[in-house]
Amino acid sequence: MKTKRMMSVISLILSMILISSALIGCGSGSSSSAASSTAPAAEAESAAKEEEAPAEEAASASSEAAPAEEAEAAADVDYGPELKLRFGTSGAPEDISTQAAQYMCDIVAERSGGAITIDLFPNSQLGASVDQMEMLGQGSLDLFLEANLMGSFGINTGAMSPLFLTRSRDELAALMDSDVYAAWADEFTKSTNVKILTNNWFRNGTAIASKNKIEKLEDCSGVKLRVPPVASTTEMFNSLGFNATPVAYNETLISLQQGVIDAVWCTEDAIWTMGFYEPANYVLELNAGADSMYVYMNNDLYETGLTDAQRELIVQCAKDAGDYYSELTYDALATNRANWEAAGVETITLSPEEAERWAEITFAYAYKQEEEGVWEAGLFDKCREIVEATRAGS
Repeated sequence: MKTKRMMSVISLILSMILISSALIGCGSGSSSSAASSTAPAAEAESAAKEEEAPAEEAASASSEAAPAEEAEAAADVDYGPELKLRFGTSGAPEDISTQAAQYMCDIVAERSGGAITIDLFPNSQLGASVDQMEMLGQGSLDLFLEANLMGSFGINTGAMSPLFLTRSRDELAALMDSDVYAAWADEFTKSTNVKILTNNWFRNGTAIASKNKIEKLEDCSGVKLRVPPVASTTEMFNSLGFNATPVAYNETLISLQQGVIDAVWCTEDAIWTMGFYEPANYVLELNAGADSMYVYMNNDLYETGLTDAQRELIVQCAKDAGDYYSELTYDALATNRANWEAAGVETITLSPEEAERWAEITFAYAYKQEEEGVWEAGLFDKCREIVEATRAGS
């Protein structure tokens, strides 16, 4: 058997050498030179592998051909009639969320061959977040990028909001892929005429930029902490001892500078890009409160104002831009942290022991909400089960 196999390999090698010689005689340029310099031992090894896995080669060839076929098919799609959309955000021009929003605009234009163009209005140019959401529902704005604002419009998503419930992006993604979340999203669309296109713009965990040093629960007492204008969030931070103060995002920096607030709770990367580090002395990393941004669209536009091809393209580009943004956040956080530390701001990380103390209080607040009928009994436990199953499987 060994002799036969050796003869087979030798025969295959000789065949390859003859083929290579023929190719060298016919070809020209650098690729021919590279072929002629291949070592015999490497050729033998390659020949053996080729003999063992022809099916793998066929699969590889098929997969390499696929992108070209997809690109050709996309070129045949009609994305007309021409469409021009307005896209509002609250992020500063240099914020990575604004960069990713512009990326979305760019790839929509590119992939549609210029049939669909989107004008971007960052930095709350069109108004505060709540105002832009109302414009979206009325149809005077087409697209909007912001965090989860369902709670500001009567949809109680508080059961997924307690601080320290989610501590990773995977845990948050599992929650947002659940039937619980889908019911909230449907109710939100019916009541506001706003459609959530995607929610995969994952942000870094939350932190607190503060004028006062906060390391433990007792340090929170009386601190005027900026929170978004969401009732459940305000009440939750009050339960931790803060004097939670709702402030519009575009008014947060000046409120911190003027002493209206002492601290701001936000995603960690925004501490640098939004300038919150300037009046602050400390940053407390919570490593919790996994969060994401949403791309919203006027629902009338989504349902009847777009062709199927346009709708599919815009949704896919929104998701692709979300992936792009999510990757940017990792590098941005490391850079931003180095920047604010160079400016004299001290970074503190909440200890695991303290995190559990905070979680005990925020979870107790969630169960109290259930007892008072704020949301249906057992809903917070459903959210916990989804998160804990994801955590156990990671």
